[in-house]
Amino acid sequence: MNNYPLISVIIPCYNAERSLEKCLTSVIQQSYNNLEIILIDDGSTDNTSKIYEDFQRRDDRIKIFRQENSGVSKTRNEGLKVATGEYICFVDSDDWVEPDYCSELYQLLIEQNADISIIEASYEDENGNVVFDKPTSEEKVLDGKRALSLLLEDNVIQSHPWGKLYKASFFNNVRFPENLKCFEDYSTLFKVFDKAEKVVKCNDKLYHYIQLDDSLSHSLSPETAYYFYLAIMDVYKFWQSKTHLKNNGKVIKDFIRKLLMVLKRILRSTTEREMRTEKEEIRQSFKSLLVYPARDIGIEFYLHVRLYYYYPNLYTRLISK
Repeated sequence: MNNYPLISVIIPCYNAERSLEKCLTSVIQQSYNNLEIILIDDGSTDNTSKIYEDFQRRDDRIKIFRQENSGVSKTRNEGLKVATGEYICFVDSDDWVEPDYCSELYQLLIEQNADISIIEASYEDENGNVVFDKPTSEEKVLDGKRALSLLLEDNVIQSHPWGKLYKASFFNNVRFPENLKCFEDYSTLFKVFDKAEKVVKCNDKLYHYIQLDDSLSHSLSPETAYYFYLAIMDVYKFWQSKTHLKNNGKVIKDFIRKLLMVLKRILRSTTEREMRTEKEEIRQSFKSLLVYPARDIGIEFYLHVRLYYYYPNLYTRLISK
C-alpha cells in the first residue's frame, strides 16, 4: 500500500500509560500501512513517554511532539498543524482500533468518491464489556446536507472526531476551540461536515471506544456542564444560519433537551451565589428559544424554557426538589 496516499493518524495523549501500548499496537498493525502516526504528548507526568519512545524506536512512521499541558483542543490542533497526509484520521489514546480501521475508511471514501467516510464503534468499559449500543442507520451514501443534518441531530452520526476519515483540506481554517476543556469536538465537527458534498458510512464496528468513569465528558461537573453549554450554543448559532436545516424539528428539540440538561446540572450542583454570571448568560440565551411553539418542541420543553427565562428563581426551586 505504499503507493496509496498518506493518511495522518493524530493521537493526542495525556497520562495514558494504562492504555497507550494497546492503542499504538493497534495503529502500527494497520493493514493500510502508508501512515504518518502523529502523537502529541500534552504534558504527561507518568510513564507515557517511555511507552511511545519505545514504539518510535521500532516504527519510524511515528512522530512525537510534546507540549505543556494545554488540553485536548490544542493537542489536536498541533497535530493538524504538523500533519502532511492527504487524509486525516483520529484515534484517542484510551482507545484501540481493528486492523482494517484505516483501510476500510479509505476504501469507503474512494469507492464512493466521497469527502468523509465513517465507521461505527464498539462502546466498552476497560474490561472490554459493551456498555452502550448506539443507534445505526441503513443509509450508506449521504449527500452533504443530509449528513450535516444527521450530525446536528447527534444520533446516527455523532460529533466525535474518531471513527472518520477526512480530506485534510477540510481542516483548512478549522480548529478545535482551545477555550473549551471538553466537548470541543461537538462544536467543531459541524464546520468540517459543512464542507462535504458526499459522506459515506458503514456499520462495521472497527473502533473500540473505551468509556472511562473519570473522563471529563462523563463526569459532568458544573464547570464541564458550562463548557457543554458553550459548545451547544456554537452549534445552535451555526444551525440558525443554515436556512435549509432550520425546518428540522429534531435538531431544535435536541438543542433544548441538552440545554435543559446542562442547566439542571448547574442549578442542582451550585449555591445561589455560585456561577451567577454563567446562569444569567444561559437565561438570556433562552430568549431565542421563545419563538418555538409548543407544537414544534413539545409542551414540556415549551414550559421549561419559559419558566426559566421569566421566573429563574422559581424554576431553580422547582427543579431542585
